[in-house]
Amino acid sequence: MKTKIFLPLIAILLISISGCERIRQIVAPDVSESEPISTIKVGVIQPSGLAPNFTRGAELARSQVNHAGGLLGMQVEFIVMDNQGDREFPDPDESVRIAKALIQEEGVVAILGPLLSTNSMQVGPVVTELRRPIITGSSGERVTSTGEFVFITVVPSSVQGMTTAQFALDPTELNAKTAATIHQTGDVYSGAVTDAFEKNFQTLEGELVASEVYQHGDRDFTAQLAEIQAGAPDVLLIAGFSPEIPLLALQARNMGIDATFIGTNGWDEPDKLLGTLEDNTPLEGSYFTRGFNVESVSAPAFVKAYTAMYMEPPDGPSAWGYDAMSLLALAIKNAGTLDPDAIRDTLAATTNYQGATTISHFDENRHPIKYVELYRIRNGQIELYKVVSP
Repeated sequence: MKTKIFLPLIAILLISISGCERIRQIVAPDVSESEPISTIKVGVIQPSGLAPNFTRGAELARSQVNHAGGLLGMQVEFIVMDNQGDREFPDPDESVRIAKALIQEEGVVAILGPLLSTNSMQVGPVVTELRRPIITGSSGERVTSTGEFVFITVVPSSVQGMTTAQFALDPTELNAKTAATIHQTGDVYSGAVTDAFEKNFQTLEGELVASEVYQHGDRDFTAQLAEIQAGAPDVLLIAGFSPEIPLLALQARNMGIDATFIGTNGWDEPDKLLGTLEDNTPLEGSYFTRGFNVESVSAPAFVKAYTAMYMEPPDGPSAWGYDAMSLLALAIKNAGTLDPDAIRDTLAATTNYQGATTISHFDENRHPIKYVELYRIRNGQIELYKVVSP
């Protein structure tokens, strides 16, 4: 259950006035040295139904930047476009179309989003060809390989897979000897995190007894779980999204699979994760990595400001959006120019960033070096279990 934090009325008004400015969508020419501009326009690729708080977090950061005087003497303006529509999941082709429109028609200096790695992989080559920095809300480590202008702010899936494998094998933790995996086929994130987990688990001398896949939208996992059951794994990695995650957990328990369930930040949709089943007992005792939580080691100032603006605590996507906009603002300020190459280079050189989360620096692949937090489901609630150093 979400806990609302009520701050003094004056504080709420100050943040809300600056943060609730109406986002206008207007057409402007491309950024150039000869064309004077009055606002700095930033594009946001946001799925309307999936994790809308990404834009909310970014909007909080934008409002704070503008309240402090803007960047280079100009206010920051968002142009938000939806890559989901009436689809169940955001569409890669629509993401590409939007990225081109934002750059070529709207003249944005940078783009925040998209969220899913499958979408970001398609957008990466486009923004690199058109030379605009993009800070995604994705965790797939291969996302940044699509172009030199592409950054991620979420812990890479490779690191999450490695962390969960080490945690599963640790004699002082799960002390697992065998493992099985099941992931959503065709999804870049799910495949990447599974590959990383399997590789590290076996490298550390664990035994992989089954590796299964399912299609997004599946509701019957009997065949895959029968293969997993035959291997009698100590742990089962479920890499995907809700509602498939809790439905898989329920069917696995009903079939007598008693493995400990583990996951990564695809589980980080608390309302869906704990809201799909009438009884969440099948998820009890599960562990997963998470990008952000109000109990995390991240900056409390973000939690306070976000809660004041939206009257509810932030979640993972809101933290990713906040960090994306804050990092972009910091890069533009330090670069002292809107030149895309300069913004990219300054962003890559960022160190000791403290926002919604803490980033030590970006590595050579433009991946953030940051803490990984492990969470546990206990008594039907998600609680912080352990912080793993980068």
